[in-house]
Amino acid sequence: MLLLDCYSDLLVTSQLQFEFKAHRSTNTCTMILKETVSYHITHQSSVYCTVLDATKAFDRVKYTKLFRLLMACHLPPVVLRVLLFMYIHSVARVPWNDCASRHFSVSNGVKQGGVLSPLLFCVQFNGLLYKLSDAGYGCYIGHTFAGVLAYADDVFMLGLQLLPCIRC
Repeated sequence: MLLLDCYSDLLVTSQLQFEFKAHRSTNTCTMILKETVSYHITHQSSVYCTVLDATKAFDRVKYTKLFRLLMACHLPPVVLRVLLFMYIHSVARVPWNDCASRHFSVSNGVKQGGVLSPLLFCVQFNGLLYKLSDAGYGCYIGHTFAGVLAYADDVFMLGLQLLPCIRC
């Protein structure tokens, strides 16, 4: 929590990501999704939506990529070293019935249930949102891109097909 309080301003993510932001929530994301669809239907367009729930997304975070991105965020070196130590020396064990496995090292992924984990995932996922936005495909409301909306590892991609104009 201390890292979030002190350094969340350095861990800025895309405006299309709604996780860990003041005045943003799943409700905000859902409202923008509904308003975007409504806007395009009102303007005679068919809207197509693809919903992606990235399977085991937190488990697939690569430490090398994550820490390069965190360095680019200009976190203080001591914070980076603490996080790196926590993740490099992370161990786990699997409970089963009344037994548990031996400890084994964890070599990738952010900690399930960790306070920082959703934000660290969002920092890594950020690049994809920027690429999708920069590609220019998808829905816009005026000049504002609304073609991809994300809440952590849940992603909505919105596309259009213009309906032919029918003249009487």
